[in-house]
Amino acid sequence: MQSTLEQIKQYTALWRETNSLYEEWAGQHGLSYYELLVILSLSETDGPCKQKDICKQWVLPKQTVNTILKSFSKRSWVTLIPSQEDRRNKDIILTDSGRDFVESIARAMQIHECTVLNSLGPERVKELIEITQLYNQHFKEAD
Repeated sequence: MQSTLEQIKQYTALWRETNSLYEEWAGQHGLSYYELLVILSLSETDGPCKQKDICKQWVLPKQTVNTILKSFSKRSWVTLIPSQEDRRNKDIILTDSGRDFVESIARAMQIHECTVLNSLGPERVKELIEITQLYNQHFKEAD
């Protein structure tokens, strides 16, 4: 029987491997892992998106997201305009080519994830979600 410390190491190794798999997938599509995360945020938003929302969603540093958005702006994928609510913040507006690119990447990711989840079967997917939710709940509650 494994000790709790061994189980923590095993879980942490799997968590890192999962992140690495997403990073590898992003690289296969010509993106960094963080660019993929920004793209996923942009794909989930109807209308303008804010940099601070992306930072909060993925727990990314503002400078990292800012650098990615500048790169996307140079590629003509986004336009950054001062927010009406707070002039210090910028609204991120997808251009037509940016929308096409973001949708194609997000769609490819969804297809890949669906393939993976479908291979697990509905019962295991349900268990995976339930156990992950329970782990996260206990992690928040533990002192």
